[in-house]
Amino acid sequence: MPKIALDIVMYIFEALLFYNYANGLFSGKKSRGFRILSVALIHIILFFVYQLGNNIVNGVFLITLYFLVLWYVFNVRLSNALFHSFVFIGIMSLSEIIVISLCTLLFNDFNAMDRDIKAYICVITISKIAYAAIMFFIKRLCLIKLYEAEKDSFYWVLFLLPLISIIVSIFFFYAAGSFDISSSMSLLISATFILLLFINLIVFMLYDKAYKNRVELYELKSIHFQQEIDKKYFEVIEQSNDEIRQFSHDIKNHLLQIRYIDDIAETHSYLDRLISDVEKISHVVISKNKMLNLIISKYISICDKKGIKFTPSVKLATLCYIDDVDLSTLLNNLLDNAVDSAEKAEDSEIELYVFAKNSRYDGIIIRNTCIKTPEAIDNRLITSKKEKAYHGLGLNIVKKILKKYNAVYDWKYDDAKHVFETDIAIPKKHTDN
Repeated sequence: MPKIALDIVMYIFEALLFYNYANGLFSGKKSRGFRILSVALIHIILFFVYQLGNNIVNGVFLITLYFLVLWYVFNVRLSNALFHSFVFIGIMSLSEIIVISLCTLLFNDFNAMDRDIKAYICVITISKIAYAAIMFFIKRLCLIKLYEAEKDSFYWVLFLLPLISIIVSIFFFYAAGSFDISSSMSLLISATFILLLFINLIVFMLYDKAYKNRVELYELKSIHFQQEIDKKYFEVIEQSNDEIRQFSHDIKNHLLQIRYIDDIAETHSYLDRLISDVEKISHVVISKNKMLNLIISKYISICDKKGIKFTPSVKLATLCYIDDVDLSTLLNNLLDNAVDSAEKAEDSEIELYVFAKNSRYDGIIIRNTCIKTPEAIDNRLITSKKEKAYHGLGLNIVKKILKKYNAVYDWKYDDAKHVFETDIAIPKKHTDN
């Protein structure tokens, strides 16, 4: 009975570890509640399969169920889901073999854990601490290499905790076997083993949560900083537009001035300047949405300075139902990425299309030249910038805004034409006026 109770505790531990690992590395395809329920259900099944005492059947069920949850519940490709499932069973088996071998060498009794519940608790606890530490190590490496997580040196200091816990557990196990202790003390030592196990898990999970909060805070600061820059930029553009509109209002005076110029060369020069200013006006007033006009004006200016051909088009959709701050953040992040990519090509070009797909949806398409095939893991784009800890947040911000408006986001890359395309479909909340 004590062994079954301990097995239940161990499977609760493994369920928490697996959920933390999968939820930290992969975006959930299903709701959070469904993910938690699925992880709990498969570990209940695994618990009953384990009681059969067949290691091969237990291993097959573990790989199969972990694979199904990663593939169906979390947003993981088939090959990656299978790989991480094998990682779990491989590390679990390896940690158990190493710990059992170590205890056999220390106490010269391979069957101690079969005869003594205290030995069983000690060996299982140490193996699970080692198992959890290795899985957290692998998870961190994946975050750094695949998802540009910050290389936080303090994180590795946390691994002193499982090391110390294992040493303490071995000491207690040795003390329990070498001295005659009461049943109450034996129970206390067993409880200490289990407490150490869950302390390790909780510490790493809390640190992961704190890290995630730190990243989100950085995102918020980035959004605020960008908004402040855009606000000042848009104020300058608006002032410039006011001057142009005033100029347009005074066009009659310019025409009268031309009428009284006798020199033909001077007349041509005067007209060239007017035509240039009129072309600027036609670019600025492209839609009924003032913020959209300002954003387009900004990137006309940026692309002109960088020698990028920028073609904006707004037809039957002005996105007026989107908050100005959200619209600014959304398009600035996407167009900034397009500019960064396009300026590396010789014949650089960016196309922006804002249009109505039907009576219920509006669409945004951004196409830009891209000489290098973008890196992606499970359809998640990976930034190519060197300081990965400070970049790659733009798309996360974009996805949060699109989620707010129940929008659909997708991307594709044409290897033949070297063109990267972003596609967005946004349900209309209101009718544009």
